[in-house]
Amino acid sequence: MLGYILVAIVAYLLGNISTSYIIAKRIAGIDIRTQGSGNAGSTNVLRTLGKKAGLFTFLGDVLKGALAVLVACIVSKFMPIDTLTAKYVAVLGVVAGHNWPVFLGFRGGKGVATSLGAMLAVHPVAALTCFAVFGVVVLFTKYVSLGSVIGIASSPFIVYLMGEKRAVPVTIFLALSVIYTHRENLKRVFNGTERKIGEKKN
Repeated sequence: MLGYILVAIVAYLLGNISTSYIIAKRIAGIDIRTQGSGNAGSTNVLRTLGKKAGLFTFLGDVLKGALAVLVACIVSKFMPIDTLTAKYVAVLGVVAGHNWPVFLGFRGGKGVATSLGAMLAVHPVAALTCFAVFGVVVLFTKYVSLGSVIGIASSPFIVYLMGEKRAVPVTIFLALSVIYTHRENLKRVFNGTERKIGEKKN
């Protein structure tokens, strides 16, 4: 049990490393949470500081998700814990840390890129399938938020169909968390007021 607790703590602290906050501070000297949508995520950085900053933010968030899983693998080699279970604990911890970081007053991002990075390190085929779903939805609707929600919300079904039944509870958490963090976006999608890709802010 101690090993799982250690993985959870380290993964949560890794999640607290807010790539968007760091990049916005370094590039523009601003708190990204006071700009645009107020969210500490790559989409807000993209719209506020441009494509390059948005890309680096996205990659940073993906990387920390994968790094948390790597930590779980390392810990499982030195402590008597199940490696796959430790990976799932890392996924939950790093996404929770990204979405609700204690060092930023629990005001973090929405967990999409971090979820992708963590799941890529555990089940790459399932993660890439979800990313493909995201791409198709965005292609046809031009809504990044809707693509994010549907892409991750499809993950429990995808891992189940792939026979990864132990991943189902974890992906249900990811699905529920992304729906929760995108609740305002979903309201705007239904109201027709959500910004589409390339659409200028009124």
